[in-house]
Amino acid sequence: MMIHVTDILHALRCEKYAWNIYHKISLPKQYFHMIEPFSSLWKAYLGLEDAVCGQVGDTNEMTMAKMKDTSVILFARFSYDECRTQIPVLIKREEGYHAIYPYLSCYPRESEAFRMKLNDLIAQKAGILIVSHEIIYIQKDYVRKEELDLHSLLVKGDCFFNRRNNPSKNIDSRVQAIDVDLDACIAKTKEIVAESEINMERNKNCTAGRRCSYYASCFDDSVLPDDSVLFLTTSQNKLEAYRQGLRHISQMDIDQLEGYRLQYAQFMASRNGFFMDRLALSQWLDKVKYPISYLDFEWDTFGIPPYLNMKPFDVLCFQYSLHIETRKKELEHHDFFGTSDCRKAFIESLLNDLPSEGSILVYNMEGAEKLRLMQLAEQFPEYADRLKAVCDRMMDLSKPFETGIYYDNRMRGHYSLKNVLPVFTDEVSYKQLAIHDGLNAVHAYRTIEQASAADQKKIREDIRNYCRMDTYAEYVVYHGLINQIKEEENA
Repeated sequence: MMIHVTDILHALRCEKYAWNIYHKISLPKQYFHMIEPFSSLWKAYLGLEDAVCGQVGDTNEMTMAKMKDTSVILFARFSYDECRTQIPVLIKREEGYHAIYPYLSCYPRESEAFRMKLNDLIAQKAGILIVSHEIIYIQKDYVRKEELDLHSLLVKGDCFFNRRNNPSKNIDSRVQAIDVDLDACIAKTKEIVAESEINMERNKNCTAGRRCSYYASCFDDSVLPDDSVLFLTTSQNKLEAYRQGLRHISQMDIDQLEGYRLQYAQFMASRNGFFMDRLALSQWLDKVKYPISYLDFEWDTFGIPPYLNMKPFDVLCFQYSLHIETRKKELEHHDFFGTSDCRKAFIESLLNDLPSEGSILVYNMEGAEKLRLMQLAEQFPEYADRLKAVCDRMMDLSKPFETGIYYDNRMRGHYSLKNVLPVFTDEVSYKQLAIHDGLNAVHAYRTIEQASAADQKKIREDIRNYCRMDTYAEYVVYHGLINQIKEEENA
């Protein structure tokens, strides 16, 4: 059974994660949009476009034959005990080989030293001694001009970065300090991927930071009650409570809650079905002024800035949807969809469509729409004042849910727009759409310029319908909150 060094690394993270990756179960889609392969960029940066390259399937003997007549090889393949690996760049030195590892990241992490150690050991088994290491990474403050400047974009370094994004110890000293049993790692990983199935027990790593992309293949949350203890947000005690046999949040001791407002709302909702702080919600709703604009953007994230004044990992907004509710309660819709560098057209269209007064309701705006407008203001300073004025009128519709002012058990521990909408209506649903979520919208957008005219039209309409649903959902949720207040007043 052939495995790869990455399988070992995956197994150290989580056995089921390694098993899923190895057996290609629902592979995650690429997060960053890359117009040109990153390997083409770093090869040009190093001046190694014409260097000898290893190929898929190369044996140790084939790799050694290629290395015999050259001082530089790219993607050198090595294997040991049916464990394969490749090293991006090897440069021959008097005392051995110097390895270079490029990263599509501004902060390559210290944990990458373990990968280097495994690679060193496997290469050494083939007779190649690696004596030093270096990384190439992205300069976070780089700003794109008319042409991409690789020598300003990319940086060489001899240190990784810690969790606070500060440089850590020297790479060579870190790699040398690692003591690992290669044979044991290979044997354990082979044992894991050879299993016909692996059953996982829930642990904190499953949802730490960003939920694991394979979570749904490990656990079926649909069988859990809406007020399951596992849905208690920001809780360090929910897994232990679940192991103790507690199934509903209301069964937990109040001392097991950390004291967050949303946790309290969930606890009360577990008792009563829902929770509402009527006074706080009324005060929030009173701040909303007509005409009300319901706004949502769609954007793509580029690892390498493709256009003027963009930075690494900047986003490009290609779509907005805008529902406008007048004082007479009439609802009208505007939208924008663009391709390539449509930033300026996006800005001008948005400023033209938005009313000059009234509240702009956006769902989860701080890390999304508001941030995007501030980035556009930086890229196009001639629009900065008007874009900042738009930001000043924004109100975050997610706040009543995020802060525990309103919570319904049917939200199941989440307050995304898709989780909140069914609480207030069953007449419209994202399930009715060809595109159901933002990631699918982005990946559909990435294919549009290569698609046929007929497919382009369909992709455009599918994305527009998805984004339109977002702003209509905002409208439904806003009025749903108003109706909740009225129902309690009339009770």
